Parts: sequence; C-alpha cells; structure tokens
Amino acid sequence: MNPLNQPTDQAASAPSAHSVNKPKVRLSCETCRQRKVKCDKLDPCTNCQRLGARCVPVERARLPRGRSGRLATERPGDQDANLKDRVSKLESIIRDLARGGSQASARAILAAAVEEGSQDGENSLGDDDSQAGGVRTPDTYLGSSFWANLLNEVPDIHPNERRGSKGDDRNAETTNLINYRRLLTMASGGTTNSEPPCSSPTHQQLCCLFMQRVDPLCKIIHRPSLKAFLVDGSPYLDYEPGHLAPTALAYSVYYAASCSVSDEESMRSFGIPKSSMVARYQKEAEAALARADFITTNDLTVLQAYVLFLLALRSQDQSRRMWTMLSMALRIGQALSLHLPDPPFHVRPFERELRRRLWIAIGFLDVQASMDRASEPMMQASWLESHPPANVNDIDLSPNMEASPQDSPGFTDMTFTMMIHKAQYVTRSLNFSGFMEPSVTTLAIRQQLVLEFQQSVTKLLQHSEPDKLLLHWLTRAIAECTHASMQLITLRPLQRAPNFTPPHVRGDRLLEFAVNVLIVSRRLRSDPRFATYQWIEFAFPPWHCLAVALAELCVCDDKAVMERFWDPIEETFHQLGRLVADSQRGMLWKPMEKIMARARERRAQLLTTPSPDAYSLTTTIQQQQQQQQQQQQQQQQQQPISMQIDTQGFVPGMDSRVELEQAVAAMNTPESVDCAWPNVWDAVDFSYAGPGTAQMAWTNYENFVAEFYVNVDDPLVNR
Repeated sequence: MNPLNQPTDQAASAPSAHSVNKPKVRLSCETCRQRKVKCDKLDPCTNCQRLGARCVPVERARLPRGRSGRLATERPGDQDANLKDRVSKLESIIRDLARGGSQASARAILAAAVEEGSQDGENSLGDDDSQAGGVRTPDTYLGSSFWANLLNEVPDIHPNERRGSKGDDRNAETTNLINYRRLLTMASGGTTNSEPPCSSPTHQQLCCLFMQRVDPLCKIIHRPSLKAFLVDGSPYLDYEPGHLAPTALAYSVYYAASCSVSDEESMRSFGIPKSSMVARYQKEAEAALARADFITTNDLTVLQAYVLFLLALRSQDQSRRMWTMLSMALRIGQALSLHLPDPPFHVRPFERELRRRLWIAIGFLDVQASMDRASEPMMQASWLESHPPANVNDIDLSPNMEASPQDSPGFTDMTFTMMIHKAQYVTRSLNFSGFMEPSVTTLAIRQQLVLEFQQSVTKLLQHSEPDKLLLHWLTRAIAECTHASMQLITLRPLQRAPNFTPPHVRGDRLLEFAVNVLIVSRRLRSDPRFATYQWIEFAFPPWHCLAVALAELCVCDDKAVMERFWDPIEETFHQLGRLVADSQRGMLWKPMEKIMARARERRAQLLTTPSPDAYSLTTTIQQQQQQQQQQQQQQQQQQPISMQIDTQGFVPGMDSRVELEQAVAAMNTPESVDCAWPNVWDAVDFSYAGPGTAQMAWTNYENFVAEFYVNVDDPLVNR
C-alpha cells in the first residue's frame, strides 16, 4: 500500500466507522412495507420466513431528542449511503453476469438462484420429492441468477409477494406453489434421470406389465417396436440412441405400468409400496416430457408419451388436473394435423396408423373427462369418424410397409379399442347438447344410434372366444354394459334439453333395467378375472344408472318394489364415491347425495305406512293403468310403423321416415335379439304422454342434472 494514501484512507473510513457506531432503530423490512403488513422487526422477520422471501432489513440512526434535534440533518446522508450501497450491489451483479454468466451452465445458475432467493420454499419442495422417491425439480420459471438476485434486491417486483394474503391461507398457497412449480418444470425442463430407460430388470418387468395390462385397453403404441426398444435394447424405430422422444415414451410406459399394479403386487414384485413407485415414475415421466419439450413438440412419439401419462394420471388422480391438461394434448394433436384425414404433408402408412390410434385415444380421454363432470367435450364427433384406424393386429404393421392395412374379420389387438371408439361416438351424440355440433333430440333417431352400436359391436365380436381368452371376455362384458347404459342415456340424457320429452316406460321396467346395470357392473368389478385390468375401472363408473334408479325410487308407491331394489342401489352408492371425479367432494356427488336422501325419505314413508287399504287402492290403480296401456297397444297395431314412433311433435320427411322404419326393423334382427342384456325398448310406450309417476320421476332426474350446474360454480367444490 502506498504510504501517501494512508491518511486519506483513514479519513475516508472515519465517517463510516462513526456512522456504524451510532445507535440504530430497526424499522419494518422492505417486504412487509410493500405488503403493508405488520413486521416484528426480527432478522429475518417472521413474515418473510413464512413466505420464503428474502428479508431486507431497514435501519436508521436513532434521532436525538429535545433541542439537540438539529442533528437530524444527517438523515439525508444516511439515506444516500443506503441508496449508494444498493446501487453498488446491483452493479456488482451486472459485473458478475458480464464476467462469467454467459459461460455458466443454465441449470447450475438456476439452482443457485433458487437456493439463494427462496430457500425455505425449496426445502419444502425437496422434502416432498425425497419422500416420494423422485428427482428434485427446481424452479425453472426464473431465467438465470441475474434475475433471481435482481428480484431479491428490488422487492417491488419480487414474485413471491402477494398483496392481501391471509395467514390462514399460506399453507395452502405454499402447496399450490409447489404443484405449479412442477407444472412449469414440465414445460421447460430442468431435471435429469439417474439411469437410462432400459437399463434395469425392474424397467423390463414394468414394460412387460404395460404390454399385458395397459396396451390391450389403449392401443397407442406398436407393441413389437416397443418390446425391441425396452426389452431387447434396440433403438426405437428410426431414432438415434439416447434421443429424448423415446426416453419420454419409456418413462410414460413405466408410469402407466406402475399404476396398473395393486399394493400387494407392488410389495411382492418390487419391494416398495405402490404409492412410492407411482410417485417416483410420475416425477420421472414429467421430467422426461419436460426435456422433450412436449408443449411445442412436432414429434408424434412425444405426444404418445404425454397421452399415456394423462391416462395413467387419471387412474390415480380424481381431481381436475387431467381434465385441464387434456386440452394441451388436443391442441398438440391439432398442430400435428391429427384431426385431418389427409394431412398437408407426406405420411407413411405405418405412421398414419399410429396417428389415427393416437387421435382416438385423445378422443376417449375427452369423452371420459366430459362424462366425469357433465361438461361439453372438446372434440367433434366428425373428427373421429372421418378417419378411424384399421382393425388389425400389431404384427400386421411394420415401419417399412408400403400400403395401408385392411381390416381383419377376426378379433384383433385393436378390437377393444374399436369398440370403445364406436361407443364414444354414440355417447357424444346422445349425451351432449348442440354447443359443439347439432344434438340428437328425436327419440327414434337416438334409439337408432344405440341399435347401430349394437350391430357394429356384434360384428366386431363374432369371432371372439370369451370362454377361453381374458381380453375377449372383458371386451364382450364391457360392450354389454355400455349397450345397456346407452339405452338409459337415450331415455334420460345427461344434458338438459328443453325440446326433449321423455317417453313413458311401462311399470317398473326402467327401474329394473337400471338396477340390473348396477348389479352386473358390480359383478364385473368384483370378478377375479377383472383384477388384471382393475386400473381401468375409473373409465366406467355407473353413476348415471344410479341416478336414474334413484329418481325412479323417489316416486315408487310399492313397498315390495322398493325393498326388492334397495339393497343393490345402496351398495352401489357406497362403493361409487371413490370412482367418480373428485370423489365425494366433486360436482357429481353432491347432487347424488341429495337425490339419495330423497329416496331414503320415500322408503321411510313406505315402511311406516303398511296400510292394506292403501295397498289395495294402489293395486287397483295399477290394474286400470295396465288395461289402458293394453288398449293403447291395440290401437297402435292398427297404425303405420312411423306413426307409432313419431309422437313427440316431430313430423318426419321422406328420409327421416325411412330411417325410422329401418330403426324398427333393426330391432327384429338376430343381432339385436341375441344380447345378454335385457332390452328396455319393448317397455317404452311412445304414444303415452299423460301425467303420472313417470313424469314425476323425470322431474326428479332433471333436478339432479340441474344440480351439476349449481355445484360447478361452488368455490368449495372441485378445487
């Protein structure tokens, strides 16, 4: 050091030392001052610790009291010193960025910024990740350490500060922040997997489980190509080794497979609880999708991975996450022109089949999510019918094929998927209003759609062997359940339709039919053969059948009928809460509880009034109604067929009249007669429009549907 500079340095440091030695007063920190909340003036203060924000203390020299207050003129100097100190910090940040920021790793810079700027929040996030056995996912919505430090130095624009927040809501806000950080991490990447996708026996075992349990029910992948990649270790299709797209597909396969096992199977085969394994592979699948940039991708394989991820997510998560995230899959599919029969670019036959399979898988998730919450689907039915995939086995497809495959007449790998594809098309037409496309409100045409589904499925299953093969048995069982449910949807649509008048169903046939659907659905879920595919039960909860049955019970006048059907209805009510969307807190279950309460009140009334006179009077009224119905049937036999059906104020033209006659003729075909499920059409009185208990049951059902739209705006429901 130059001796000539020593006096100058000492003189310069004297005021600083003098100012440090002055007694100081702690004021509210910068964060609390900006948020306009009371600060306890600790270092750091309690509010900043709770928010995970950096506490910037504010101090000033203690002002002299009395007439010596002239010394207060030193305050502007202290403020200038504080301002200069903050400016110098900002200048040092800029110098550090210019010196080495551009050469640093983006991930290291980001980790440092998160560690410094929101240490408390990251500790809670890290604990969550470590408990789940996954990979830590840092905050990737901050661009670099420069912005992190800048936000810490300038509290006015700190992202963690929210005005008007209450202490009671901070824990929930922290949890939501962690979830949103994971979502944003998926959008931009930032984590790494510890091992390649096909390196361990566990991964190979999960791949085999996927091909046995998941792939047959949701045909998206070409199974031979996937087996060669994950089991044999060959490159996936024409991708180079280590490509991000096949890696994302691999971890989505592992995640879906982990969701398909039971708790006992997970402990026996993998030695860990199912919840831990599912959480681990969910995080790894999210990380792989993020690195593959799934939101802006043009890669079909990445979209396949994302759709598989959503399918597995819905099997474990009953919240709105999948319902919301599905919109991204639809938009990505449209960006890839999956909705067009002939995309504006060259597509090989093999890729064309994979594109069509993926598109109807998105359609299945769309209609299932719509049924979950009685909402409108995003996709139009015409988008699915214009270019369906071929009903062929995977071995009939190869990456080098030069011509499109032809449909196979037998039971193929695609038969179950094709049956679901036809079911979702009919369900869209029957259940939903004309918001996206014209709805079908004419009863005869609705009936014809169900009959056409039955004929199509009969043709698909004509070579099936349900007594020998498990998948054949499952396909036929679900097809029969679906066909029966469609008959109920025809008579009791999900959406409110002002122009729809329900037909009269004679006697208790509608109640009996709905209860039969509930009984067979319960037997299917409890069948030991269904255990292999138990993970898919979320897609077929018979809540609509339960609602129809409860609406009929609310107007039941026969105690014997009430007691006959009460036990299966109540048992289904108790079991169904875990399957519907948002479980027993969701928008579906609140109306279900209300109509169940009314049915219980009606049952209590019948049990407490065992009057024989009232019972005989009810029997007499029923006999009179039956005689009237028989007279009406005799009159109908003397009318043309088209006039028997057209009693809802609809005057058909020539084309519609032909359709109605074809619909009635189809009811007498062998395909429609040979069905394991009872048929409700023979009990429908198309000409009866008078008041009675049927109209009251319809009113109860309409009130049940109307409750959907009340709960959808409830802030306490569906969070």
